[in-house]
Amino acid sequence: KQIEFLESCLSGNFDFVMYGGSIRGGKTFAGIGLLLILCRAFPGSRWAIVRTDLMTLKRNTIPSFWKIVPRSFVEKYKQDEQIVTFKNGSQILFFGENFTDDKELNRWKGLEVNGFLLEEINELQEKTFYKAIERAGSHIIPGGGKQPSPLIAGTCNPSQNWIKKIVYNKWKNATLPERWKYIPAKIF
Repeated sequence: KQIEFLESCLSGNFDFVMYGGSIRGGKTFAGIGLLLILCRAFPGSRWAIVRTDLMTLKRNTIPSFWKIVPRSFVEKYKQDEQIVTFKNGSQILFFGENFTDDKELNRWKGLEVNGFLLEEINELQEKTFYKAIERAGSHIIPGGGKQPSPLIAGTCNPSQNWIKKIVYNKWKNATLPERWKYIPAKIF
């Protein structure tokens, strides 16, 4: 399933790929791995990993990131800004949704990235998903480097909220938008 997720995201056939379902299905590592591949393939690109808040990123996602990132590829890590810069100029931003303090998502204004990993999208607001669609592809790689297609990847645990309605139910009924894909995670 991780390979299917990576291949789907890298195919250029999809704008949004969600890998969801079972807990412990390897979703976080697949998502982080995807962004590392994209950072390597597109020098100067910029990607954001979004979770509900910075505390959740620090507790869950950032430790997973440091388990798999090739340290030799990292140029610097600005902890105050939560930005990792790689030796080829690519960056990953750890970005808290912070909806409790920013219901209008003003922090997203001016955010320039090539795409997103929406970690545990089921914990984010539907409004955040549409803001990610709006902002994906807004970063232009300096110096005329090869530009990646805008991409939003999401991970999800089972939930009974907006994401089930707009992704899972439509997948189940074969009515997902043409450039969206849902990949069910399996615990095995």
